[in-house]
Amino acid sequence: MPRTRSRPKTEEKFQNAVLKLVAKEGCSALGINAVSQLAGADKVLIYRYFGDFNGLLQQVAESRQWLPNNQEVLQSLGENWSDPLSLLRRIATFLSQHIRNDASTHQLVRWRRSSACPLCRQFTEEWRELWRHLPAALSSKCNSQQRQAWKHACTLLALTIEAELCDETIDNQCLEHIAKDLQSLQDTNAQLRYTASEESLPTNLL
Repeated sequence: MPRTRSRPKTEEKFQNAVLKLVAKEGCSALGINAVSQLAGADKVLIYRYFGDFNGLLQQVAESRQWLPNNQEVLQSLGENWSDPLSLLRRIATFLSQHIRNDASTHQLVRWRRSSACPLCRQFTEEWRELWRHLPAALSSKCNSQQRQAWKHACTLLALTIEAELCDETIDNQCLEHIAKDLQSLQDTNAQLRYTASEESLPTNLL
């Protein structure tokens, strides 16, 4: 009897081939012939199952979560951090390790600015979404000046992490300087709260 083709298995082969090519060589390796050859299936099936090659790439892009969400980042921080710099460093370590643990995700960091493929677009959307909401989560109990400072700190942190993952030279002192500004704002705010509480005490208790 002739062997019948399993569409779900063939689709999975194509998707796995895309991820393997990206992980090994980056987005420049993606092409319909390369994918079909690695998948061991006729490229005609890509058109039949996904509409076209971009349809396959879009399917792969939407098949997974490339980055941890806001809540996962916050949960990774724990409670044993004493200052803004240690917190920023902990975020950087968590995100860098998460990305480095998957070769295809790591490649998308390198290619997202130079390639318009669906995988890069999907990764960039998740990257921007993470850094859009993380500053607000970190500064939910802060005043407006502190919230703005956290926003600037996270912008710099995102650039620092991306540069490090792309093996670019970075100046770690930039992060230290902005962390000092955050710490200074926290100390000032704490002093203001303390002074305000003293002034609100009944005079017979002072």
